Order: sequence, then C-alpha cells, then structure tokens
Amino acid sequence: MNPYSRLIPRLNGKEIGEQFEYYLGLVKKGVAGFIVFGGELETVREGIKKLQDASHQPLIIASDLEQGLGQQIEGGTLFPPAMAVASAIKTARRDDASLMLRKLYTAFAAEAQYTGINTILAPVLDINTNPLNPIIATRAFGEDPESVSFFGCEMIRVLQENRIMSCGKHFPGHGDTEIDSHIALPVIRKELAALEYHELIPFKRAIHQGVGMVMLGHLSVPSLDPSGKPASISDKVVSYLRNNMTFKGLVITDAMNMGALGGYHENEASLIALNAGVDLLLHPTDPDNTALFLRQKNYLPHPLTLNLTKSHSTVHFDSREHGELSDEISRMAITIEREYQGKIKKPFVLLVHDEHIKKGDVFLNEMKHAYPAINYRAIFPEEDIPLSAFPEDCDLIVCVFSKVGAWKGTHAVWLRRTIQHLAGRARLFISFGNPYVIKGLENVTKIYAFWDSDSAQKAVAERIIAT
Repeated sequence: MNPYSRLIPRLNGKEIGEQFEYYLGLVKKGVAGFIVFGGELETVREGIKKLQDASHQPLIIASDLEQGLGQQIEGGTLFPPAMAVASAIKTARRDDASLMLRKLYTAFAAEAQYTGINTILAPVLDINTNPLNPIIATRAFGEDPESVSFFGCEMIRVLQENRIMSCGKHFPGHGDTEIDSHIALPVIRKELAALEYHELIPFKRAIHQGVGMVMLGHLSVPSLDPSGKPASISDKVVSYLRNNMTFKGLVITDAMNMGALGGYHENEASLIALNAGVDLLLHPTDPDNTALFLRQKNYLPHPLTLNLTKSHSTVHFDSREHGELSDEISRMAITIEREYQGKIKKPFVLLVHDEHIKKGDVFLNEMKHAYPAINYRAIFPEEDIPLSAFPEDCDLIVCVFSKVGAWKGTHAVWLRRTIQHLAGRARLFISFGNPYVIKGLENVTKIYAFWDSDSAQKAVAERIIAT
C-alpha cells in the first residue's frame, strides 16, 4: 500500500488554478484527499470536480466548516458560531427549535455538496469549562455535557443524512485548557473518572449517533497516557477510543503543522501516529516529504474503507434563504444579563479590539439613527485610555471585539486589564465575540452577541434603542 493514502494535505482554494498540476500530482500519487482553505465558490467547485474525476477512488474533500461554507469559501454562507446557535435554539419553542436546527445543518450540507466537499470537520464536541480558553470558547456549544451532546449529535445526524461525513473533535476534549494547541501543547490534568463523567460524554454520544470520523486533539492527557505523549499520536489514546468507546470509524489527527507537536520532528510524529493506529494525518506541511519518510521507514498502511461520494450536487443552494436564516439565528442568540434601568440618553461608544482590525461600523451606524450626535472612540491592543476621556454625563457603552482564532496568540492580559479599568464607569458592556471576557463583571448590564457579524451588530443596536 501507498503511504500517500494516509495523507490529507492542504488545498489553498485561492491558488487552485495556478497550483492545479501540483494538486493533481498528489492525486495521482494516491493521496487520501485534501483539506480546503479559502477560494471562490465556482473556481473551487470546478477544481475539486476535476481532481475527483482524476482519482480512481473518492477523495476525502474536507474543510473546517464549523460556521458553514462561508467560513472558508467566498460565495458560501457564514453562519453564527456554535455557542450562538445553542443560545438561539434555547430561546425557541421545542418544535421550532428542532425545525431550525434541521434547516441550519441541511443548509451546511447543501452548500458543501454543491462545492464538492464531502467531509465537514465538525462538530466541536469540546465542553468549554475554562473561561480563559483562547481557542474553543464560542466554537463550543456550551459548558455542560448535555448541551454539547445534544447539539453535536443533531449536527452529525443531519449532515450524515445528507451524505456529508461529520468529524467530532478534539478528542478527548479541548475545553478545559488555557493554551491554544496551534501554539503549544496543553495538558489536561483530570483523572480518567472525571473525564468519563464530563469531557468524554459528547464523544460517547456522537459515536452512538454514528459519527464517521473523530479528530484527535494535540493534548497531553496523563490519565489516558502517563507518558505525556500528545493524544493525537498516542497508541493508548487510540486504543481507548477504539476499545473502551467502541469507535469503528476513521481516526484523524489535528493538523500536523501545529505548535503542540513542537517536541517532535513532524515526520517522526507522523510515523508515531500511524503506528499508534491513527488512520489519517491532517495537513502535513510537505506531503511528498512525509510520504518519502514513511516509505523509507517501511511503513505499509492497510486499506481504508471510505463510504464517500465523488459527486457534486447540481442544485445551487439558495444563498438568500440561507443568509436570512443566519440573520435570524443571530438575532435570537443575543442574550442580556442584568437589564439596565432607564433609557440611555448620551451614549459614548468605546470600541475595544483585541487585534489591530477596526470593527463596529454597523453598530455605530445603527445607533446613529436614534442618537445622531453619538460620540465614539476605538482602542487597540496595548493602548490605554484614561477615564477622563469620557464626559462625566455620558452613558458609556463598551463594545468588546474578541474573536476566537487559531494561531492568533492573545492580548488577554491587556484586554482583562482594560475591561476591569472600565467596569466601574461603563453602563453597558457588549461582547461581539468571546463572551467570557466580560462574563465575570458584576453590577453592570452585559449583552452577549457571540460574534461580530453585521446582523449581530445591527440586532444589538436595535435592542438598545428599543429599551
């Protein structure tokens, strides 16, 4: 057997035209498939179709579509993050909630099918129990096993009913960490009994639901592997998943180029993972180099059974309908904690960003309809602002833009310091992103929007104006 058959390298959608011969060469060498990042819808669709036609077996065409096709592909719909979905659904009546979830994940599947993506690397089955978690947060459906299990299983069920393989991640659970595994190796120091009672429940339910693939996180979990070896390359973790949790589907690593594997040469980590029983290596930096190394080490993979389709849907999805669904979920997701008393009269909006990208224009423009003379200011990482910058008679509204993102690093210390500095002065805090950055504040009104989309910004402004 061919070691390429265990590799899922990166496919840059924006370069699929100029790099097509390279990707075609990988297909001819027997690569298992690709993980797609970026690109324009019709261009990516055409390129994937050509690659599938050239392959003697169906390629795994995977993508991180936790928020739908628009998370990666221009022309796809971007839906709210998992935590916003859960917040919205919990406000709906039981029948309406069930229908909305089905519509949501049917939309995910329809857009993926049209593009030629047959594997969605979701749901996130991590339980976000650590408010300082820099990489999961809004990507999780919630903070308890029942919520995460329910929403995760609904996503799996609908996607797989629509012939899209679903991948639960990041086994055995990335929720209780303060480190982004893209940057360094997190350590989960819980006893096995505690993991089985909490973190592992969503994975157990997902396996019962029939999830086709499970992604191993780059996490050190000594209760599963006392050596401290990352779960993604651990024979003990794979054995636990296969034998104790009776998972029969595909086991895939998280991306092999991540910093959590920094203690290993990437090719060595790849061989260790495959010898541990992992089926597929995600995102090798150089697939040709990895395959050569595996061949030199006499690695002989056994055949994998893939229940996938090559075909694209011929029916273009209804982008307008999907956009309206996304907006509706955004509006429903907004959560207000501790309603403020009395109408806001002289708003001063402070836009606090945890990266150097200006946001908040939609919110400001909506607020200007009711407050034409509104004052505002934006601050960015490591910038301090004195309380004297705000007129004494103003109602200070602090909008925090803190997006969860891989490889981002963090300005968490500066952000927490700034929020605490403003806590006694502000009348209202709004989180357009990670809710945990303001969740611990007391005696102040907090609004959680969970993301910074135009629809979320508009809906929050409308709620403020209507009060």
